[in-house]
Amino acid sequence: MCRKIFISFLTVFFLLAAAASRADGYGETRPVVVWQTARLGKATDLILGPNGLFYLPSGNKLIALDGQGRKLWEAAIPAGGKTGQPVFDGRGSIFFPGGSSIQEVKLNGSSGWNFAVYGDKSNSAMITFGPGNLLYLPLPSGLYALDTEGGYQWLMQQYDSQDANRTQIADKREILACAGNSQAVFVVTGKKGQGYSLLAVSGEGKILWRYWLGDIKTVNLATGLDGRLYVTVNPGKIERLTRGIVYSFDSTGDGNPRWSYSINRNDLTAPTLSGHGQLYFCAGNELFALDLANGSKIWSTPLYKAVSCPAVDENSRRVYLGADDSRLLAVTPQGRLDWDLPLDGKVTGRPLPGPGGVLYVATDKGSLYKIKTGATSGG
Repeated sequence: MCRKIFISFLTVFFLLAAAASRADGYGETRPVVVWQTARLGKATDLILGPNGLFYLPSGNKLIALDGQGRKLWEAAIPAGGKTGQPVFDGRGSIFFPGGSSIQEVKLNGSSGWNFAVYGDKSNSAMITFGPGNLLYLPLPSGLYALDTEGGYQWLMQQYDSQDANRTQIADKREILACAGNSQAVFVVTGKKGQGYSLLAVSGEGKILWRYWLGDIKTVNLATGLDGRLYVTVNPGKIERLTRGIVYSFDSTGDGNPRWSYSINRNDLTAPTLSGHGQLYFCAGNELFALDLANGSKIWSTPLYKAVSCPAVDENSRRVYLGADDSRLLAVTPQGRLDWDLPLDGKVTGRPLPGPGGVLYVATDKGSLYKIKTGATSGG
């Protein structure tokens, strides 16, 4: 009888200890789902517009939702070909890249102007704002600059010295990435098997500098409020001299990196920059935090099946990212997993932090969540 009582006591004790451990893992920041909107379609990164509405690019359509997750309208994008990530001008328009075009969409879903380059077949679909508040459309035939009314400004046709003698579009040239700030527009271009270069171009179409990246698989660009460019590069394969690399460049410098950080991975996500001097990226199911000033590693933490580009809440300094097994992950400013929250599908897009400890998350199953994270200022 005493043995049965003792075994029962141990069973209760371990159950209570396990429950306490789970509670400690959540601490005071246990997440709560405020609302969920379903059947929206698989979206790329969720965007908060200048009018306070949410916009979800999904395939060749754009969905607008209000702050309660109610769908306001859905518009097909008539740009043609593959549609890329849109950009906002902050005053009343959204600009979508097609295979070789730009389509203006008003914030109410109606179509505006369209700019297309005929005969230039591009596998890429990307645009960016850059110097002079112009729109920049990188294509194999060259870099096009337009104003926000759709007016053509200039064309830079020579990505490299060999282009000077060509009369036709460079055969098999690819555009892998582009980004811009007030000082320069950045383009990664080249050919598969022959290598790629990162170019910085001025607002007048002059190449400021170029940097050789080699035969790479993918590359991601992000511009910071400090006027610098941050890059994550994934090699085609991991070898002794080819590793994943994070770079920092001055926009109008000499083209040499300010610093670099290498890692034995080739699945680095796009970099996420914070206002408190750190850069975050995910690679090999691990989240990394680097010092923006010198590229040194501050911390890294393994996260099971983590896949998405991280997002940072500037108030709490917590980092959020999605997992391949349908979980949302929250990491403390010190690099410790604070909690995970099961959702209805994979989270491959970047979460979107909002004010007051709120987070908006889109899943690959087509749902949008509003989540109260419980995080406080300073985390």
